[in-house]
Amino acid sequence: MKIRNRLSLEFALLSAGIMLLVMLLIYGLFADYVKQVFYHRLRDRALITAQVFLEKDELTKKSFLEIQQKYMRTLAGERSFIYNDQNTQSFINDSTSTITPELVERIRNSNNNELFFLLEGKPAAGITYDDNQGNFVIIVTAENYSGRQHLNNLLMMLCSTYVIGLAILFILSKRFAGKALKPIVHVNNTIRKIRTGNLHERVIVPQNKDEINELANNFNELLSHLEHAFDMQRSFVSNASHELRTPLTSIIGELEVMLSKPRSQEEYISTMRSVLAESEKLTVILNRLFELSNYDAARPHQHFEPVNIPELLQQIMDYWKDQGHQYQFNYSGAPQTPVWVEGNKVLLETAINNVIKNAFKFSENKPVTIMVSQVEESVLISIADEGIGFPDAEKGTLFQPFFRASNARAYPGSGVGLSITEKIILMHKGTVMATRNDGKGACFHINLPISPDF
Repeated sequence: MKIRNRLSLEFALLSAGIMLLVMLLIYGLFADYVKQVFYHRLRDRALITAQVFLEKDELTKKSFLEIQQKYMRTLAGERSFIYNDQNTQSFINDSTSTITPELVERIRNSNNNELFFLLEGKPAAGITYDDNQGNFVIIVTAENYSGRQHLNNLLMMLCSTYVIGLAILFILSKRFAGKALKPIVHVNNTIRKIRTGNLHERVIVPQNKDEINELANNFNELLSHLEHAFDMQRSFVSNASHELRTPLTSIIGELEVMLSKPRSQEEYISTMRSVLAESEKLTVILNRLFELSNYDAARPHQHFEPVNIPELLQQIMDYWKDQGHQYQFNYSGAPQTPVWVEGNKVLLETAINNVIKNAFKFSENKPVTIMVSQVEESVLISIADEGIGFPDAEKGTLFQPFFRASNARAYPGSGVGLSITEKIILMHKGTVMATRNDGKGACFHINLPISPDF
């Protein structure tokens, strides 16, 4: 059963139970009201009966006629009984009476000198009446046809209202359940359309801050992870096929040439050395490919902590100086107070080191300039060298995996370092860009958001 129908049914059943309790309460209260009204009418009839038979000698003719006219308007199935001090019938003799002396005594001893009870299954009222002729008990019983008719009419109305109300409630509950679940239907329809080719699409997030909003956000986050995973896969396959093709082609070509005819020992040794060199290149490329994949996979799972940027830069420069006196820095703009960013210290060190390593490599170990400045709510790290720079036309592709500038092919490397740097900086919600110096060389600008919590 669908959630919409189940919610509608559960709401209808709950409402049906509440309606039933309310209607039973209404019926019970009305039945009690009808009974009390009829008992009071019986009491009034008993009082009129007493006045007709006991007060004739004490009333004016006009008053007695008025009372007598009231007495003549009897109730359905009405029977009256008058008992004297000896608990025997007076004035009205009815041999079919089932009234016992004990019942008469109960009426005499009742509170307020009146008693309501059932006599032969019919409502009855008994009162005591003191007169100059003695202390009498008057009992009147009758059928409450009118009250029963009212109760039957009420029961019919309640039953009809119950059935109609239940049907209306079910229809309305189904409509409101459908309206409440409409965002889920939209989410479901969007999910059906999403395939590997359109993982960039996202579920429309409802404006209400409720469970459906949370579900949509969580699903969009899942889609982002899936899209990232597929991008990783496509990137890895693309990079692997592109970078592995050249060394493999070279190895195959060398071997085909060697196998085309018998060769001397020196030629075999030369070819084997060439194949070994290409194989080592393959190993380096594979290692860099896995390194790239590891950085992509680690992106959602990194543990960030406060990192002091000036302190980190000082540690990096100390490391390079320990590697040899040829590595020199021009460091300027260091803030007097710590500048904190939220990040992974090891990854940030790797990103900055990749840029510094390239700066020394392409400038043949000339001094590297590092400048630090605080711009609004971010810290800007500029790393400039005096090297070969890069062609303007290739500026947009510097951070692509395995890309090497046309003027850098003579230098050793795999073209992965800057790509890793960009991935790490993006992981820290920062930016990295490259510019050419006015003279020569390149300058890389790393911008990281400052953490407001430190």
